Amino acid sequence: MARGAAQTQRKRAQAQAQPKRKAKAPSWEDQLFFSRLRRHAKWMFVLLALAFAIGFVAFGVGSGSTGIGSVVSDIFNGGSSNSLGSQIKDDQKKIAAHPGNTTVYLHLATLQQQDGDTTGAAQTLERALRVKPKDLEVLSQLASVYRAQAATAQTAFSNAESALASNNATPPGLFDVNSSLGQALTSDPLSQALKTNATDAYSKLGTAYTKSEQAYQRLAAAARGTSQEATADLQLASVARDTFSLFTTQPNHAKVAIAAYQRYLKLEPNGVQSNLARQTIAQLKAFLAQSRR
Repeated sequence: MARGAAQTQRKRAQAQAQPKRKAKAPSWEDQLFFSRLRRHAKWMFVLLALAFAIGFVAFGVGSGSTGIGSVVSDIFNGGSSNSLGSQIKDDQKKIAAHPGNTTVYLHLATLQQQDGDTTGAAQTLERALRVKPKDLEVLSQLASVYRAQAATAQTAFSNAESALASNNATPPGLFDVNSSLGQALTSDPLSQALKTNATDAYSKLGTAYTKSEQAYQRLAAAARGTSQEATADLQLASVARDTFSLFTTQPNHAKVAIAAYQRYLKLEPNGVQSNLARQTIAQLKAFLAQSRR
């Protein structure tokens, strides 16, 4: 017992006598900011990598899609067939299979208008009228298409006219445009091109308004005796009046407007537009009488 206790005390004394190992001082490389960042933030890089990967998938970066929203929309709406171009092609196929269904023509024309193809929309509606020549819904939509084309043509002419006026802008009274100097200053290639552009735009404007007026004439004729007759006459009167205001040298447009307003007043003498109709009739008649003098 005594011997064992003595051995134990001897070992403790030896352990205490041994010098303690000092902790290794950090090297200069370990003290660098990026070295410490690599050791302590490696999981942050992993999380960032996952976040970028999820973002590429969720938002469709580089894939040409709109991400998860596009995928969900495709699932519930039939995939790529939901695009405007695909819908137009689908309607064209339906018309080829069932050419007597004017509802599909109307839907196709609406899609074509949304696509900016008013010419195609008008052609589609004209085809529908071969099936049902007096379909009021088709006639009404066709008239609105031609009216939209007329508005576009008017904007184009206004722009061409403004460009021409800006190019020929000269202080008033500086020279006579019919003089040699005036003709020289307005006969350069740019001025000639602007003149040609304005002339073409004016010609297209006249064609567009004439088509619009004719379309409303067809609508008004088909609407006779129906609940839509008064509205159709009022629309015809309006477009004919606007056409005459642009082409005052063509009195036929004024006569069409007067006749349409008069038919409207017979149907609705106390209608919402009755006072305006009477005032416009008086103005147009006075203008025609003055032009005959």
